[in-house]
Amino acid sequence: MRVASIALAAVAAAAIMVGGEKAASAQQTPPANPSAAASASPAPTPTPTATPYASGSIGGALMVFGLSTSNVNATGALDTPTGADQQTRADVSDMLVNGSLTSGYYKVNVTAGGYNFPTVGTAINSTFNNYKSVSNNATCANTSCFGLVPIYQATYTSPDQHLTVYGGQIGTLLGTEGAFTYQNVNIERGLGWALEPVVSRGVHVGYTNGPWTVAVEDNDGFYSGGLRTIEYEVAWAPSSNTSWTFVGMNPGANVPGNATSFIANQSEYNLYFTHTAGRWQFSPYVLFVSSPASAANGYTAAESDYAVSLLGSYSFSSAWSVGFRAEYAENEAATSATSPNAFLLYGPGSNATTFTVTPTFKFAGNGIIRIEWSNVVVRNGLAGALFGTAGTSTSQNRFGIELGATK
Repeated sequence: MRVASIALAAVAAAAIMVGGEKAASAQQTPPANPSAAASASPAPTPTPTATPYASGSIGGALMVFGLSTSNVNATGALDTPTGADQQTRADVSDMLVNGSLTSGYYKVNVTAGGYNFPTVGTAINSTFNNYKSVSNNATCANTSCFGLVPIYQATYTSPDQHLTVYGGQIGTLLGTEGAFTYQNVNIERGLGWALEPVVSRGVHVGYTNGPWTVAVEDNDGFYSGGLRTIEYEVAWAPSSNTSWTFVGMNPGANVPGNATSFIANQSEYNLYFTHTAGRWQFSPYVLFVSSPASAANGYTAAESDYAVSLLGSYSFSSAWSVGFRAEYAENEAATSATSPNAFLLYGPGSNATTFTVTPTFKFAGNGIIRIEWSNVVVRNGLAGALFGTAGTSTSQNRFGIELGATK
């Protein structure tokens, strides 16, 4: 009954939200179009409004999902006594309002509401009801990570449109998958996405000239407080359908773990490529993660991880498309490693392969319905941290549906 009620609510919302302009989203996040591959090309510099009067736009997204999992995660759920996930979940994936206000060369963007971070191979948590668990377990999920206003930023663009400066609570430059489900070709995010920061607080300076974009940020990395992380980007877009981007981030070696990442001193290096060829769109990337030794954090050795992913989509028509993702992620520590920073993914020395396929149908202008199958296979995983209630199963399948509308 719960899934049916949510689905009926989403159908009503889709009818209400049909028509109108696209949602205003945070800079450096993909467009609100789940039938298109997540774009890694540098965000175009906005054309300033040559008027002293303020103008703006407002949009949003209302999406709900249901997921059924075989071999649920043994740990990670915040709303069960043992931490084992539930076999079925139904919840709001996005209940967001995106607002933008522009006056001359200045712009303010705000994204507010509820959201969920469903990710392959990890426990799914409630969108709203996780605050008590957070205070008890010193961790977080979904809305309790970044609050009901996850994105807000003020932007200045120079008259020649080459220089852009913005600050606030902003999306990371890393990766090709956006923070919110409606921005991506799949309902669930990938394991590579799970290694990256999502939102940071800081200041960004970018310069674009022709096909080249360079940018640098001073931010708080994995939402750890204090401007102790440098994030930077170099992008080259030789044509409108092809781009190459390199992004790096370097926090201090002694930045402590926090509610959004129990290991927050990780340097990350990300190279990604986007290309459109007819009905095909591709966004492959490579991500390398390194956590240095830190006596202050109790990390006795340097540890590293990496992920390789291919995301893309194929459009059969303006209404029908299919998104896909194939990825491989590996923890490079020895299986006998005991340093706390060696336990990313599924334990020291673990690796995982994932596949996700997501057929999508767009209807009535802004309505969206999509179904999904994902599969995760883990090797050399740590017993107790894997799948099944005992945490010893090495594979997981998940079937899902998402329904709603964007405006």
